[in-house]
Amino acid sequence: MTISLTLRTTILISLIVLTCSNRCISHPRLASRLIHSKSIKTQESPKKNTGYLHPKPPPASRLDNMWTTVNIISHVTPMTRPAAFLANISIGDPPVPQLLLIDTGSDLTWIQCHPCKCYPQTIPFYRPSRSSTYRDASCEPAPHAMPRISHDERTKTCQYYLLYRDNSSTRGTLAEEKLTFQTSDDGLVSKQNIVIGCGQDNSGFTQYSGVLGLGPGKFSIVTRNFGSRFSYCFGSLTDRTNPHNILTLGDGARTEGDPTPLHIFQDRYYLDLQAISLGQKLLDIKTDVFKRYGSQGGTVIDTGCSPTILAREAYDTLFEEINFLLGDVLTRVKDWDQYTKPCYEGNMKANRLGFPVVTFHFAGGAELTLDFESLFVESEDGESFCLAMSMNTFDDMSVIGAMAQQHYNVGYDLLTMNVYFQRTDCEILDS
Repeated sequence: MTISLTLRTTILISLIVLTCSNRCISHPRLASRLIHSKSIKTQESPKKNTGYLHPKPPPASRLDNMWTTVNIISHVTPMTRPAAFLANISIGDPPVPQLLLIDTGSDLTWIQCHPCKCYPQTIPFYRPSRSSTYRDASCEPAPHAMPRISHDERTKTCQYYLLYRDNSSTRGTLAEEKLTFQTSDDGLVSKQNIVIGCGQDNSGFTQYSGVLGLGPGKFSIVTRNFGSRFSYCFGSLTDRTNPHNILTLGDGARTEGDPTPLHIFQDRYYLDLQAISLGQKLLDIKTDVFKRYGSQGGTVIDTGCSPTILAREAYDTLFEEINFLLGDVLTRVKDWDQYTKPCYEGNMKANRLGFPVVTFHFAGGAELTLDFESLFVESEDGESFCLAMSMNTFDDMSVIGAMAQQHYNVGYDLLTMNVYFQRTDCEILDS
């Protein structure tokens, strides 16, 4: 889970309703919920039009309590509103399938634990009382880690609390559980005693069961349980039936394509973004715009955030070029605004042909190319579409969100400190 930026007043509300997950960077100082879940219920939400969000139960094949030499994977389900990619992972014994938001901006993996004060989710809740492998975790000293933890003398448990700037939050017990994953040979493998947050008071999220924390911090399953490598291949957010979206954990991670240096600061993944181009035109943006100065600025890669968020100068420059191409040929929607409602009338598919790609240029020569599908999002009625980017109104940080990473395999190696970008069809990697 790594960002969302404080939105002054109600900026970007129209675009947010269309594109954004309920939060971006999970770090409390920077988080901001971008879509609201108004009703908090303790029962499963109605399953209207959400059949694709129902994970398959674990197959009745082998269930190993040891790691194998095959790749540890999770098939990934896209969700369009809000835009996100969800990992299919089972928890407990007997294993209960759950859908977790893949979040490179968060460290702690947490899940709604029934009974609880829960937000509605599309699948049955996990109930720790029914699991033979649930254990309370001990409180470990972690003064600078997120979430905040404390020992409860009354219950003799370790309590965690995460409050985001948008007031979305999760609170509960730090626990140890068994997580069950798929393997590349269609089997199953499980890992005992993975530290998770058992969320008992959760609000401000929607539909999915919790968060899979892939950040670099103390509580991340990457650093605790899978060594130093992971990768994910995301196809289209709108293709809900694509079986080839995949998350790979551990040594089997795909670190192919062009590398760019990775920097870790305050439990976030920073990249050296150096320039942006539209088609063949390199935009006139000073390189200093993307640099980090202390805890300010810089460019973060965060799958827990739906849109691309740019520092003001970068956003203004890129938007001016995009609007120059679209503004004279398309009608702007009513109440059009460069920052709060950059939307145009028309069918998105009909207007995508011939539109140039936007390319992010990183140190070392790596590139991330955003086509029309990664740049814009269509309204529910299909009669207009909006730029799926926003300007950071809080500080100078830029964020590479989930939408920008469609049609890419992205690999992380925390030993060599590189991130790898490979534009590909995920079916090729999954074959």
